[in-house]
Amino acid sequence: MESKLKELIGQPNVWLFVKSSNGWLKNVEILDVKSDIVTFRYEHESEAEKRLWEKTTRIDNIAEIEVRLLTLPKNDQQVQDIKNRLSKLLEQEER
Repeated sequence: MESKLKELIGQPNVWLFVKSSNGWLKNVEILDVKSDIVTFRYEHESEAEKRLWEKTTRIDNIAEIEVRLLTLPKNDQQVQDIKNRLSKLLEQEER
């Protein structure tokens, strides 16, 4: 777990399942990983305000890590438009 957390320092779209919170923290920014602790930032938003937290916890307190790799719209036309743009970019690269 420690090595995976180190790999994800500064990476976007990281979600952590924290046992002490009994839930997922979405889009965390991992700041530092030491031998048995991890420090990260995350946002919590309610109807009234947006809060930015920095948390330090034991690595053993992290049960799961998820990283969102890709998001595609469900609309077929949007997906086709993205594919067309990528194809054009690849053609430009080959020239």
